[in-house]
Amino acid sequence: MNSIQQVVFDHLPRQKRSPSGWYSFNAVCCHHRGESQDKRGRGGLLPTPDGGVTWHCFNCGYKTGWRPGRHISYKFRKLLDWLGVEENERQRLVVEALRIKETVVLEDDDDLEPEFTIEFPDRKLPEGCVPLADAPQEIQDYAQARCMPGDELLWSNTQPGRMYRRIIIPCTWNGRVIGSTARGIDDDARPKYFNNYEANYVYGIDRQVEGGKFSIVCEGIIDAMTIGGIATLTNRCNETQAQIIDTVGREIVLVPDRDRAGQALIDDALEYGWSVSFPEWEPDVKDVNAAVVRYGKLFTLKSIIDAKQTSRLKIKLMRKRW
Repeated sequence: MNSIQQVVFDHLPRQKRSPSGWYSFNAVCCHHRGESQDKRGRGGLLPTPDGGVTWHCFNCGYKTGWRPGRHISYKFRKLLDWLGVEENERQRLVVEALRIKETVVLEDDDDLEPEFTIEFPDRKLPEGCVPLADAPQEIQDYAQARCMPGDELLWSNTQPGRMYRRIIIPCTWNGRVIGSTARGIDDDARPKYFNNYEANYVYGIDRQVEGGKFSIVCEGIIDAMTIGGIATLTNRCNETQAQIIDTVGREIVLVPDRDRAGQALIDDALEYGWSVSFPEWEPDVKDVNAAVVRYGKLFTLKSIIDAKQTSRLKIKLMRKRW
């Protein structure tokens, strides 16, 4: 029995075992999902021969599980929470599952839980969009000064209009354009951003390099695009966004902005079992994009990975300095 199986069994309520190998007990998930508390032993757990576990509640229908070679999903982390597994232990299991994943090749991948899917409808880009290379030089200079990849950016030459003198960043999902955000290049631009995308959208999922070990999560879209990361696009990350981020199947490392708003994202990272990084940047470097501008992309990436923390206690201590 591996450590992940062991922790689950150590936290199970009193159970009975059937001849088929299922363990039954009062399910711990129902009252967290709007159902009455289970008192009829409708929870079921099956240990699998490869060292995994399958959970199925026959009362509220909650289904999840884990097997060697897979990361610990958002739903499985919620189950661990409901079982009473301490937060530090949950984070340790997330890292342990990623370590095991590096040494196991799955021959098949039967669904332990319904795969999380979400779709976003197509949206048109603003009127008059042209490649950034066709924009006035001062707009190109702004993008270059912030290390924004010019081949991914657009500019609207429609004037007068609210998109004029703004750099337009297409928002994509599965290769489709599902919206955009437009950043004003002038300090007094109001609002600073014009956003046009669906609620719960997460930027950068389809830009993650296949086979990567880490995915870096930031708040801002420019932070994410200059580091090859993911952006929550607000200073909070809701459960739907967390499930979207979870689909990348690797260790998630949050780099919060160095301000009060960034503290809220740290709370979310602790809730979702993510690592948090507190790089040793100079005090005036307030976010990822500022670090890329100051130090370059490669050094910034290395500093983030070198400074990541997985221990909840260390994250709490470091956030006070951050």
